[in-house]
Amino acid sequence: MAVIQPPARLPLRGVKWRCPEPASVNRSGWTNTSKVVGLPGAALWSATGTFVTQVGEGRALRWRGFFTSLRGQRNSFPLVAIERARQTAAANPQVAAGAGSADTLPLKGLPASTTVLLAGELMTVPLPSGHKRLVCLTRDLVSDGAGTAIALFGPELSEIPAQNAVVEIGEPYALVRQTSEAPGWDVDVGQTYTFPFAVEEAR
Repeated sequence: MAVIQPPARLPLRGVKWRCPEPASVNRSGWTNTSKVVGLPGAALWSATGTFVTQVGEGRALRWRGFFTSLRGQRNSFPLVAIERARQTAAANPQVAAGAGSADTLPLKGLPASTTVLLAGELMTVPLPSGHKRLVCLTRDLVSDGAGTAIALFGPELSEIPAQNAVVEIGEPYALVRQTSEAPGWDVDVGQTYTFPFAVEEAR
């Protein structure tokens, strides 16, 4: 499986991001109390949206080539998960010693003594398998005087990141593959082109 770089940010509107977390719920028929058992690391991102109509065959060419190069579900691509140009001007930090596979991650190389990211902002964490895990902060990322911090987020990582691995905080993305109908495009009157778009996290 190859990772294909899009020619530009995908022109999408009405994007719906979802990340269901599998869980087994057992409810007592006597007391109506529940026991919920989750599976850490099993959550899977997906995204759907409408690809903005491209007017004129010339404008559609690069997207036609891009979607064809994905070879259906065989190849993946990075889908930027923010609407701004950049989430922060800070340089990307590195994974510090003591990382685990759950929902916290020690970071180093941040600007000292500042709130680098807010709860709800995103990061992309590289994992040893080569997968890039998109996570959402559940608490503000605040650095200490040495430029270190502990990131709290969801979903869990499922693997332990390597020390010194670079975490993307400027343009966080999910590594995804197509899940939609057979690759192709629709052409309407006036050379207006649209492309089906539905993806899920490539793992």
